[in-house]
Amino acid sequence: MRTRSLALGVVVVLGVIALIPPARGEQRIADHDFIGADRCRTCHVEAYRVWERSAHARAFQSLSARDQKDPRCQSCHTMVPADLGAGLLGVQCESCHGAGRYYSVEWVMRDDELRAQVAFDPGGVKACVRCHTDSSPSLSPFVVEDKLRLIQHWPDRPAKAKP
Repeated sequence: MRTRSLALGVVVVLGVIALIPPARGEQRIADHDFIGADRCRTCHVEAYRVWERSAHARAFQSLSARDQKDPRCQSCHTMVPADLGAGLLGVQCESCHGAGRYYSVEWVMRDDELRAQVAFDPGGVKACVRCHTDSSPSLSPFVVEDKLRLIQHWPDRPAKAKP
């Protein structure tokens, strides 16, 4: 019960912080809860390096100019189709781990139970198959176990398919 009250407090405080106007020229993320991979990079440097060299990081740029405007393509090749700001293009951390507005604060990330209560998703197969479906354009079949090795971003943990 105490943890749930704490989680609710976190949500309220972070919601108020999100209302503070951004510095001039800074991206404003107000109508969704995505923060972008650049914010994740501040703590997860090595994971970010792996991601930025991946095809996921360039997913939006891989589309033709016509497809970049197609909502069907945007739904998987960018974080928030309604916000095509450069900070949210491509398949980013939050594509697998959920919108980070409430769990991205360091003290929340360090608390497994609290992090789970404020929408952190550990990722896994279900994140992959949201976009990698039978109807997705592809030259070869999507085999989750093979693909997870390509996005392994924690060197001390083996990549494995989770449900």
